[in-house]
Amino acid sequence: MELTFSTHGRSCDLALHPVSEKTVRTINQYGSDVYSMKPMDWWRKGNTTTWGMRIDNECVIQVSLDDKKCEFDRNLITATPVKIRRRMYLDSKAKYLCVLGYDNEMCKFSWKWDNIEEFDPSKFEFMVHQWDRIMGEDNYFILDEVRYDGQFANKHDWCEASGFTLVPPKVIDLEEVRQELSQGSLEHKGEPFPSPKVLAGTV
Repeated sequence: MELTFSTHGRSCDLALHPVSEKTVRTINQYGSDVYSMKPMDWWRKGNTTTWGMRIDNECVIQVSLDDKKCEFDRNLITATPVKIRRRMYLDSKAKYLCVLGYDNEMCKFSWKWDNIEEFDPSKFEFMVHQWDRIMGEDNYFILDEVRYDGQFANKHDWCEASGFTLVPPKVIDLEEVRQELSQGSLEHKGEPFPSPKVLAGTV
């Protein structure tokens, strides 16, 4: 039998880039116009990127076995998210990060496994990233990958895409984040990352 796990909602293609003070001044001056200042899709080349499906109230999730709908608790998806993807930058000399990309393209993702004898929801494994503090929203979950019984899907489809709009570049002051963490603040509790101060010399 064929097991299908499908989601329909808003997909994300987001990247974190370490940026210099000069680049922060450029972002403060030009905002979203910075996307057009380099070759197309340059913003996708960050070392910390995520591409997947937003798991929010608008996301429709369905599990079926040979087209017969199965009961599934969607809370299993976000039970154990990956929370700390920015450590590589916190432990570096970087002063600022910039968030670039989009998170609003309506589309459908599906994962399919062949030769499944019976459905057991406990055999699902979900790679989910939690970007609450990065994006400034509570429960900001992105589903990246799904495995069943330790196996990646035989088929992974992405379809019905309807276009997207790029998010305004968001700058994160890492010095403020490091200070916050040194005082014992939890990484995914409290207020979002502080907004960057307008740097001296901005025109």
